[in-house]
Amino acid sequence: MLRSLTAVTAVEARSTATVLGPEFHSGDGPWLHPQEGPAWFDATSGSGAVTLGHQHPAVTAAAVAQVRRLTHTGCKLGSDARTALVHRLGLLSPYAEPAVLPTATGAEAVESALKIARAATGNRAVVAFRHGYHGKTAGALALTWRTDFKAYNAFPDDVVFTADLPDPRVGPADVDAFAVSFAAVLDTAERAGGVAAVVLEPVQVTEGVLDVAPTVLDEIARQTLARGALLVLDEIYTGLGRAGRMFTAGLMAAPPALTLLGKTLGNGFPIAAVVGERSVVDALPPGVQTSTFSGGPVSAAAACAVLDVIAEQDVPARARRLGERLATDLRALAERHRWMRSVRAVGALAAFDCAPDGHPDPAVARAVLDAAARRRVLLFGGGPEGATVKIVPPVLLDDEQYEFLRGGLAAAVLAADPAGGTPR
Repeated sequence: MLRSLTAVTAVEARSTATVLGPEFHSGDGPWLHPQEGPAWFDATSGSGAVTLGHQHPAVTAAAVAQVRRLTHTGCKLGSDARTALVHRLGLLSPYAEPAVLPTATGAEAVESALKIARAATGNRAVVAFRHGYHGKTAGALALTWRTDFKAYNAFPDDVVFTADLPDPRVGPADVDAFAVSFAAVLDTAERAGGVAAVVLEPVQVTEGVLDVAPTVLDEIARQTLARGALLVLDEIYTGLGRAGRMFTAGLMAAPPALTLLGKTLGNGFPIAAVVGERSVVDALPPGVQTSTFSGGPVSAAAACAVLDVIAEQDVPARARRLGERLATDLRALAERHRWMRSVRAVGALAAFDCAPDGHPDPAVARAVLDAAARRRVLLFGGGPEGATVKIVPPVLLDDEQYEFLRGGLAAAVLAADPAGGTPR
């Protein structure tokens, strides 16, 4: 028997409950609108996904048109939208004979890549990196750095190994020292059944926009190939223009064995993909990796429209210019606020650390986020010490929108500074 709607009060589980801003009703570009009151500036880009801005008209139109035609086929039945997306991604990718494995989420793409690597190499062990984040499903979580995310998961710890990366916040990378330490981790992994994959984010965004130098990328690729393993580049956050380049492969001597895409690909619609040479991707037998909603027609149609906009608007170049502007303005702020350290930007990904007297202080970072929210600017924190402020706005901002963001950041930093902005 149905209960009266007034008999109980349901709440969302605290694990997924929202923690920032009001409940939003609509959006456009960088703006999110509550049911009542003024708009908020989303400098999180919907967890990094709406690179083109909320409700981009071309993407929305493509999705609406697809909804009217065909919304779902399941994983075993094809659609023209899915075929078109596979073709478009393959042509765009850095691979000579590409194959595309569509998934519904980024974590699912990570899981798929691990299966492909084990099928292609016959090995089991995987190497990931300190400060990495790859999702919260079991296999992806095994690669993720933070132990507090793992308390309720079971997975074989003995086949996942963690290497350290040079910290870009402390100066140029010592590639020779890194090469020695990385080789030692690979040696350990080899003894645990051979290395199937090395999984790496070219920019560790979740932990504070920590960029991996091209020389380090190439050293990782060289050693990975020498072990007969697959280098898996997790570009779910950085790919398709967000980091100022279409693919990080463009910075490398040779492309990785597999590239993972997501977030920007759907601009808010749930879709991700694994891309690589067909000879590698098709090592995974038929039916081993399927998902009810992978490559769904609506998300695939939206993704095709996203790829159109990326090309037409030259999103990588727009992201680079936005990042340069953010870096300049943040560094100017840091000249006036002694606790702002290590300003960094990679394309339209920016961050700084809150470290009074050189010591990371999560309370100051929290104060910046709270002060920004009072000015209707939505920001996320993070970083290895919890003392990082991240700025990840939509890429296609006009001058007026950017000035709202810049002004909100300046006001938030000033409000969070107990000294009121004492020069260094």
